[in-house]
Order: sequence, then structure tokens, then C-alpha cells
Amino acid sequence: MGNLVFFRKTIYFSLSILAAIAAVNPLAHAEDKYATAKELGLMEGFPPPPDKRVTKANALQTPPYNRWAYQHMRMFYPTANVPAADVPVPLRKDIDPNFAKEVKIKEPGSGKTKSLAEFLKETWTDAIVVIHGDKIVYEKFLNGMTPNTPHQMMSATKSFGGLLGLMAVANGKLKESDPVTKYVPELNVKDGAFAKATFGQVLDMTNSMDFSEVYDDPKSGIMTYAAVLGWVPKLEGVKYPDSLYDYLVTLKTDKEHKDGEIFHYQTPKTDVVNWVTNRVNNASFQEALYDEVWSKIGTEGETYVLLDNNATLVAGGGLNATPYNLARFAMMMLNNGNFNGKQVVPKSVVDTIAKGGSIEAFDAGPDSDDIVHKKGEWSYRGQWWVKHTPGMEAFMAIGVHGQWIYIDRNHDIAIVKVSSMPVSKDTYLDGYNLEGFYGIVKYLANK
Repeated sequence: MGNLVFFRKTIYFSLSILAAIAAVNPLAHAEDKYATAKELGLMEGFPPPPDKRVTKANALQTPPYNRWAYQHMRMFYPTANVPAADVPVPLRKDIDPNFAKEVKIKEPGSGKTKSLAEFLKETWTDAIVVIHGDKIVYEKFLNGMTPNTPHQMMSATKSFGGLLGLMAVANGKLKESDPVTKYVPELNVKDGAFAKATFGQVLDMTNSMDFSEVYDDPKSGIMTYAAVLGWVPKLEGVKYPDSLYDYLVTLKTDKEHKDGEIFHYQTPKTDVVNWVTNRVNNASFQEALYDEVWSKIGTEGETYVLLDNNATLVAGGGLNATPYNLARFAMMMLNNGNFNGKQVVPKSVVDTIAKGGSIEAFDAGPDSDDIVHKKGEWSYRGQWWVKHTPGMEAFMAIGVHGQWIYIDRNHDIAIVKVSSMPVSKDTYLDGYNLEGFYGIVKYLANK
């Protein structure tokens, strides 16, 4: 899905594809391109008109249908619940009445100053929650969202899987230097992408793998992956593996690079991280997420994960969570793994993520564009994106179409933002989102 980033030069809808969609999609010609699902009339009526009907075929990444779909994903795909905590913990609030008026954001390219309201609208925001210390200081819910509406998180899911993997390491269940095949011998195949890789290399996406995430090529790696999951139709005459596990075994190394040499964002690597973690925990992603995190941070309401047609979790992008539960999680990570006076995640794990990975490996790979991800300023660690810019250090979970969990420990600020952007990834919009976070940090840091 997810980052599947799914990410970086991956799962992108190009402008030409969007133009083609607009040519055949009457909804794309709406007078207000930022119109909400309700304003568009999506899924209104019994039945809704055909051109305003959200279906499995258009729910995942087709605008503007995703404006409605990202709040209703379990209506289209198999899912599994992640239970809430036995006792919910209310979030503390200290709402800043001047926040929306005083926060100023620089628009990428033009340098124009934008208001917070303009920023939220122009990035198709569904919800934003801003945390300073251990309190919510600002929140806004748009496009029919509520604090307790589950929202599709795309590749931000990867960061939860990476966290569970790092926690397993911290708990002594495995080492990052261990070969992946020590725990998943099924991956020990000739020229296999994971045959010689260590768990740490797969965690940081530096193992060598031949896999393309080009969505307009029905024979690309990511489209084959999606067909195996049952999320897109299978091509006639093509024999597909029967399951996600069977598919992962077929992936081969990239002959041009050795394991550990470059960072290359590729969604199936997350599924292998999850496979290893499942084995050492003897628990599924959803079970471990509940046991290790969700049950300990006072979550409430509905959380669920998407499954493939074999009831296998899709770790690359299957999480659907509410703004308030994501805020609890972000608050915990911001506060060194501590929530409500209890240590949930070892501080050493949070420190490992915040420290980041190899900047050199990041810059040597295809995901460093020197525009949004400027060379020398980014790395990737444990399935988290890490920004090293002096004075603006942060680590973040990112999902396509505008899903973000942004954590700046130096300024004691965390931001949860979920969206339904019409494009999966766009340099301008990625930059605009980051400028929005910088503007929020600047305002709060100067108070």
C-alpha cells in the first residue's frame, strides 16, 4: 500500500495519470478541488449514483473517492481488530486559543506565507492533533472526521512494525546482526533478496532487492504484490504465488548493489520484518501491537488492520487508527517511551530511532532527491524516516496520500496529521506538509 511509502519514488500517481483520471471522472471536475466527501455527494443515497459510488476498485488510491474511503476501509477489505485498552486514559488538553491565528507557514517554491487554515485545506487534511509535552494544544477535524474515527494510515504502518522489531531486539529475542534466515529459513533461496541479509539491514531497508514500485505498469513488482494480496485484479495468463509468504520467497537481489550498501525503500521488506518479528514473538502484528503498546497507552474505540485474501496482515500499510489513539502513541514516543507514568517502549529503542541510520546509505540510494529529502539531512532507521537538519531534528512515520506522525523531541512537540490527498506522493505536497510542521514548531518553540 503504505510509505503500499509504497513510498518515495514509488507508488506515485503522476500528473499525467491524474489528468487522465480527471478526463473520465466527473467528480474530478468539481468546482472546489478541496471539496469534502459530503460536498461531493460521495456515497449519498440508496443506492448512491454510479459516479459517486465508492468501491473496492477505486477506494485505495483514486481521487476523489479516497476522501470517503480512508474513513471506511474495512467496508472493502478483510480486517482484524486491535483491541482497545481495558481502561481508557483521557488525553490532557491545554488548547491554545491563538494557535490557528498565529501559526504561519511558508509555501514551498513561492515563499508565500500561508495561514494554518489554508495549509490544512490545501493539503486535503482530515485531522490534525498537535501535542506539546504531554498535552494537546491544538486539534482540528475536517471532512467528516472525528477524534475517534479510524483513518487509513498507509505506510505509516511500517513504523509500527519497525518499532515492534526493535522492541523484540531490546527484549533479547534476536539481534540485528542475526541473519533473517535464522528465523525464517523459507527465505534461504538462491539469489533471494533475504538469503544473506541481516535483520538490521531489512529493518533499515538496506538489503539488496530487485523490486520496482511503479503503479502504472501492471507487471511491476508493486502491482504483482497488490495482485497477490487481492487488492487489484490479476492479469490473465500470469501465474501468481498463492500468498504473501509465497511471494516474498520469489524476490531476488539487486545485482548492482550488495546488502547494506544503499537505502532503497521497498514495501515487501516490511513484510519480512514483520515475518521475523511474528516468529520471535510467537504473535501476529495485531497481537503484539496490543500487548506491547495499545493496551498500555489507554487507547479507546476502534483500531483495525487490513488483511490479504489469506487473512495475512499487510504490514506495509494496513493500520487504521483514530486521531486520538495516534495522539496517545505520539505522546508516548515524544516522552521517551513513557505514557501516563509508565514505561511502554524502552527509552533505548526511542533513542535508536531518533539517532537515525546511515546518512551515506540514504544519499547513495534512489530515495534521496535533494529537494524534500535533502542530501546529508536524512536517514532511515527501523522503518522510521529521520531528519538530521541542525535545529530541526525529528523522526517520523509517513504514509502516502498525507499520513504523518512527526516527533521533535528537542522542542517537545509531536504532530499527528491524516489526510486524503489526491496524489500518493508529490514533491510539492511533501514539502508543504513539512513546512507546515516547521511553522508549528517555530510558533510553539517561541512561546
